[in-house]
Amino acid sequence: EGRVGDHRDEQYFQWLRQLLEWQQDTRDPQEFLSNLKIDLYPEEVYTFTPRGTVKVLPKGSTAIDFAYSIHTDVGHQCVGARVNGRMVPLRTRLKNGDIVEIIRNASHKPSRDWLNFAVTSRARNKIKHLIQAAEKERAVELGKRVFDKEARRFGLNGTKLVEGEAILKILAEFAAAKPEDLLAQIGYGKVSP
Repeated sequence: EGRVGDHRDEQYFQWLRQLLEWQQDTRDPQEFLSNLKIDLYPEEVYTFTPRGTVKVLPKGSTAIDFAYSIHTDVGHQCVGARVNGRMVPLRTRLKNGDIVEIIRNASHKPSRDWLNFAVTSRARNKIKHLIQAAEKERAVELGKRVFDKEARRFGLNGTKLVEGEAILKILAEFAAAKPEDLLAQIGYGKVSP
């Protein structure tokens, strides 16, 4: 008709023409659907394990997010990543079609720095949980040492005090469920020994 249409409509028609071209060029329906998904969901990244399993991650995801999408233990033990056969830093952002291999070490633990570049909530929550558990463990150890030192000052055995019946009354007073929680509060400096 010679009229200029809405710019957005023109973009949609151009996209539909491109889809028809893809369909004619692609003989494999699975490949066509895969390309269509990538085009329809630009906010997602489709990556692969070395065995060919597809992992769908949010755009901007890193090798850390990929590792945690496989399994929590894989994420915790992650020390490196190989993307498309090349070693890359863990903070490397993944792209559509990347084949990602995670390198693990059983004695490795996540770093707090990982929270700066982990994108998925699953990865961030798992990292935070492990860091908090490690911090609590250190606080319990410190609280136990401080409490034992204070008990010796009064001529008492700190271990017997913590394991005895009298501790149950004190736990309720400090809103602690078990002796380890009270020792952690001492270790954090929230409660005086």
